[in-house]
Amino acid sequence: MPSHFVFYCKFKHVIRKLSKGFKKQVSIRLYGSLNDFVAQELKQTNISVGFWGNPTIKDLVESVGVPHTEINLILANSCPVNFSYKPESGSRISCYPKFFFLKNSESCLQPQVPMPPKFICDAHLGRLASYIRLCGFDTLFNTTFEDRTIIKTSNSEERIILTRDKGLLRCGSARLGYFVRETKPILQLREVIEYFELKDYLAPFSRCSLCNGKITDIEKKEVVNKVLPTTYRCYEKFYCCTKCGHVYWEGSHFRRLKLTLEGML
Repeated sequence: MPSHFVFYCKFKHVIRKLSKGFKKQVSIRLYGSLNDFVAQELKQTNISVGFWGNPTIKDLVESVGVPHTEINLILANSCPVNFSYKPESGSRISCYPKFFFLKNSESCLQPQVPMPPKFICDAHLGRLASYIRLCGFDTLFNTTFEDRTIIKTSNSEERIILTRDKGLLRCGSARLGYFVRETKPILQLREVIEYFELKDYLAPFSRCSLCNGKITDIEKKEVVNKVLPTTYRCYEKFYCCTKCGHVYWEGSHFRRLKLTLEGML
């Protein structure tokens, strides 16, 4: 199969003006889920990337469209390298996604995070953020978060960025992140649980879906003026967020999510 050609330039605003005359080229091959980030004609094939200067392997791979946060292993001419490696012309580069057996390997490019992990969702993943909180995971979300705020918070608090914005994950300062493939919130939840192997850490209904605060039991008599009379009559157990005071009970939403989580186990 013939290889396809892409070119790299550090200054993106002049990329369209460049077409030929490259003195250097490398061949990049993407494996597994990394192919989700490239056009159909670039999947499962050798991609020739032309360049000038002396860019890092991280820059060359991201020029094809793959965020560095998705890459767990890079081989240059069959040898493991890090993101700062500067390949010579003619190098053959292989990029791999998450491998379970690479978790504690020196070759793994992604930093290790404490388990269970903490998350921060971008402004378009509000429903997913609510679901993850209800599963018991510390998750920040605010529609006013700007990209720089998300990245800064992620780095300082070791939070994994969840987003469908590839550009956010390609920011050089982003360290921890994952591009969510699914578009439906409940399927996104399943995807995140499976990708980060969270089944053993699930603590359903221990965090508030609204503010991320912790949920605790509350005496029924204490919610008499906080819920509808019919709700008060129909349910015996109530729970309250220790941060915002929101009251929960085991209604239909509780049962639906419980069944969904049971189906994931």
